Amino acid sequence: MTDQLKKILADYAVPDPKIVSKLPKGGVTLDFVGHADITRILIEIDPTWTIEPVAFDEGGLPARTKIGSMIQAGFWITVLGHRRYCVGSVEERKQDVGKELVSDAIRNGAMRFGIALSLWTKAEWEDLGATPVVRTLRAVTETAVVKPVTKDVIDKFMKACADHNL
Repeated sequence: MTDQLKKILADYAVPDPKIVSKLPKGGVTLDFVGHADITRILIEIDPTWTIEPVAFDEGGLPARTKIGSMIQAGFWITVLGHRRYCVGSVEERKQDVGKELVSDAIRNGAMRFGIALSLWTKAEWEDLGATPVVRTLRAVTETAVVKPVTKDVIDKFMKACADHNL
């Protein structure tokens, strides 16, 4: 591994807490770094980084595969002259599948180089010898604040469901 790639892991595996957002999913809250902040990090590391589809459809867009209710596309991401495979996936019901595929692939591809890698594991990254690096990056994503649902809201929901035979 080149020294530059090792430096990515050392400098960016544990993201600055200021750019980590929260996403409620399946009863748990997941930490993530948005594609804009990941893009900023990629540009900081290598202003000439690229991402390109593995295959194209007849219209010249990234070729997509449907698996259940998910749409996926394969991409190549190149950073510091090293090329790695990554996947973008998005629920088919989403409004702008194409953009979300690329955004997801950017996050997934950056992880392949060690960027925000600690967010992709259940292990406590600090236990593995890494320490968070605090940077002066300005977060470009917002953190969603999830408020607990009150009994009143649950009662209204249950009544609405009953009123509509649900």
